[in-house]
Amino acid sequence: MKMNQKAKFRIGVLIYLLLCLALYVCIYIVPKVSDIFVETYVAEYGSLQIGEESEALFVRNERLYTADGGGATDRVISGGSLMRKGSRIVTVGGQGYYSGENGIVSYFYDGLESVLTPDTMATADSSFLQKVKQKPQEGEPDYSLRKCVSGTAAAGDPIFKIVDNSQWYIICWLGKDKAEDYQENNTVLVDFGDEDESPIKMKISSTTVQGDKLQVILSCNRYYTNFQKLRTKACKLIRSDKSGILLETDSITEVNGQKGVFVANKYGGYNFTPVKILSQDGEITVAEKNLYQDAEGNMVETVRNYYEILRSQEKIQELKGSEENVD
Repeated sequence: MKMNQKAKFRIGVLIYLLLCLALYVCIYIVPKVSDIFVETYVAEYGSLQIGEESEALFVRNERLYTADGGGATDRVISGGSLMRKGSRIVTVGGQGYYSGENGIVSYFYDGLESVLTPDTMATADSSFLQKVKQKPQEGEPDYSLRKCVSGTAAAGDPIFKIVDNSQWYIICWLGKDKAEDYQENNTVLVDFGDEDESPIKMKISSTTVQGDKLQVILSCNRYYTNFQKLRTKACKLIRSDKSGILLETDSITEVNGQKGVFVANKYGGYNFTPVKILSQDGEITVAEKNLYQDAEGNMVETVRNYYEILRSQEKIQELKGSEENVD
């Protein structure tokens, strides 16, 4: 009895799926499993960043200006400009409106200008952040980002804002287990994920445990594009950013009080090589490369790029015992 076309198709699909599965295993599973049995690995130069992902809530000293009367508006100064106190910013119906302080001109507002300030920010918790990000329920204040009026304004309409750029803040909430990692007066790099902006150095002004969260307030006096406009933005707080030789943490051992690794030599053996640890995050450690200066001021030769490092725990313990017995 001949096989019908439908049965042939099903068999063909099954064979295709089995081939795909086999290919996946060969590419992704087998190398990882076989890697467990490899005694060594090759150390390479690289960078290690240690930090946490979070959401930043921007806090500023800022003043929103509204129109006294109606009329056509003319923006004399463009948004983002730094202006002196007394500068004319906008005219409405021929009447000039002037800045009452130095700062950055913004044509955006959200209703938080007098609610969230440097004086009140310590009272904010993570639920406040969610309230700012979500659409308001009926009867709740609207904190969504809006544009100041242009074209024609009526009395009471927001027409511009002046933002103090001499000192501004962000609030982030992390797990309270991070309290030891974020100490007051320490500095961190804050990466807002912008392609054309480098991470910004900020100082930890305060940390407060709020339930299961750690409130971290950071201050800055550097310029950041659109800081006068943004209220929330995803960011990464970088506590450490070090470059050097990347090592597997488990391969680092200690011989006679000196941390180091066993490096393969050309005779088929291994030499203990001291290391100076720069930073560590779980399975990865970054160490000084080539040479470093010890506590006595002596120059010590250490790991280099492409050194072959022993990872076998059994062999590490065996060699460690031999080294300690010799000394």
